[in-house]
Amino acid sequence: MIAALERPSRVHVAGRSPFVFDVRAVGVFRILLAGTILFDQCVRVADWGAFHSASSLVSAADSRAWDSPWVWSVYWLSDGPLLPVALEVLRTVASLALLVGIRSRLAAFVLFVILASVAARNPLFLQGGDRVLIVMTFFAVFLPLGQRFSLSRLWFAETPPPHVCSAATVAFAVQVLLVWFMSGILKIGEPWCVDGTAISMALHLELFATEFARLWRHWDWLAQPLTLFVFWLECLAPLLALIPVLWCRIVGLAALVILEVAIFLSLEVGLFPLISLVSLVPLVPVPVVDRLAAGLARRQATSASLVLFFDRDCRFCAFACRLLLACCGKRDAVLREAQSHPVAARNLAKHFAWSVAECSRADATSPADRYQRGWGAVLLVLQRSPRPWLARFLPGAVTGEVVYGWIGRNRGGIGHLGGMVFGHRHSSGLHGEAGRFVAAAALVVVLAWNAVTHPATLAKLDLRPLVQPLAAALNVQQYWNMFAPQPYDQDVWWAIPALRRGGGQGNLLTGKPVALTPPRDGADRYGGYRWRKITSRSVMQGQFERVAGYFCRTGHWAAVDVWEFSRPNLGVAATADAPYEAERRGRWRCDEFDGVDAVDDDAVRAFHSDVDHRVRELDGVLRGF
Repeated sequence: MIAALERPSRVHVAGRSPFVFDVRAVGVFRILLAGTILFDQCVRVADWGAFHSASSLVSAADSRAWDSPWVWSVYWLSDGPLLPVALEVLRTVASLALLVGIRSRLAAFVLFVILASVAARNPLFLQGGDRVLIVMTFFAVFLPLGQRFSLSRLWFAETPPPHVCSAATVAFAVQVLLVWFMSGILKIGEPWCVDGTAISMALHLELFATEFARLWRHWDWLAQPLTLFVFWLECLAPLLALIPVLWCRIVGLAALVILEVAIFLSLEVGLFPLISLVSLVPLVPVPVVDRLAAGLARRQATSASLVLFFDRDCRFCAFACRLLLACCGKRDAVLREAQSHPVAARNLAKHFAWSVAECSRADATSPADRYQRGWGAVLLVLQRSPRPWLARFLPGAVTGEVVYGWIGRNRGGIGHLGGMVFGHRHSSGLHGEAGRFVAAAALVVVLAWNAVTHPATLAKLDLRPLVQPLAAALNVQQYWNMFAPQPYDQDVWWAIPALRRGGGQGNLLTGKPVALTPPRDGADRYGGYRWRKITSRSVMQGQFERVAGYFCRTGHWAAVDVWEFSRPNLGVAATADAPYEAERRGRWRCDEFDGVDAVDDDAVRAFHSDVDHRVRELDGVLRGF
């Protein structure tokens, strides 16, 4: 049965079945996925010490005992400093390989292992966007990622089938749409389904609200019907996207895109909207991709026809020609072996260079002096392409000839290196019976996990111990319960004043002046959305001592306070008029932590007195925006 999914049938008609993917859409998804992973890596690199060093927020030993014993992480193989560095380098290499399409399947698998390992090693900052990224990367391993827009395709000169339908496409589509569907059905309750206050409640959380949200969140007449609309959209749009009718699929996917854009504009929830939008790309119907591709081809059409002659004994030469044409968007050029044409053969023998001829027909001949060779041929192709501006980024004639000459003399070695990089055969991503079985089995585990973790199931029988070992081992554990069954009924934010050793106060996480006002600057108040997540999770779980200890060990701080400001989240415009109440959630002297020098007692007492006085003045008086 699984094998039957490998080939489109009458049921899986391209353009109708949601499980038939256009390989061009899969190629675009691969590029966007790699770009998202690279961007996330850049965001994290500034906090390397907090996540991967020996003095990190969560020690390796603590992270091992944090979750299920079936959870794994390659970071646990060694507690030394070299392994995290090596894995970070490997992640960068794999991301770049996935981006340009070199051994895409292997690169995706490496990234899945590293992303899952990072999540297990750093459970404090894990959020919904990280989980979406992990499961998408897992199922992407089984897709034909490298069949379009990849260097591998150019190297092997393959013409892939335009569409693919397999157990992997079924699993990927179901997993993507399950994110919204489960998020919708978990929202069943009065705030979402009856009184329609959930949207207003979410937008009155100062910790997440954007300036755009503050412009209209007090419009109860809009927020209430919009709540019902969002609830039904999350429940029904995924189902529409699975109906094998083109307009239903387009409407369903468009609704999900609009929802994610609205979330991005209204709430600061990290990379979740971006990752969710990227995951929808392979689901774009084939006719839509065809229409977009046709429009792009018309815009890039050129009148000049080029014939490129390359050395048939040089595999790298053919690859270089295909790469040049792909980069400049020249679709109507013709590739020929130089040995098959007398003029091109003489140029190859005499000048050891490839040739390019410009003619009105692909089979036309031109005088010998009309042929361009070497670096001049490269510039000619660019000038006659839809993207002539690329020539501005290349060396001039003299330098270009030097570079071209060096490549020509060493093309044999470069070709050998290319053979090692790309391998002996192009892995299309269709893995035979074993791969199809793994993809199908993983989908069954995902469906089972979402079923047994639903509150209605848990109320009757806890079946999680039966499914958790497999879900944890495959790293497909997931909870799509953002603002479900309702947004937080308390609008909560935290102030973290800290005393510097040299005197003066500052925000512990950013070093900026302490602000005892609602965080209108959003996640920036906490040094980014990940530190905001770390703050909220550690305070709520009574583990902020980990954060305080990490910063105290830097040697810059003498004392730390954590104050929580909260007010009832009423779900209506009146929420803004409710005052905040302050509560101290923690107070530490930095010399309480191992390895930290003693601090000035008088300075710490003065700091505590000053903070207490400032907070008392605001307690029960401070209001939101």
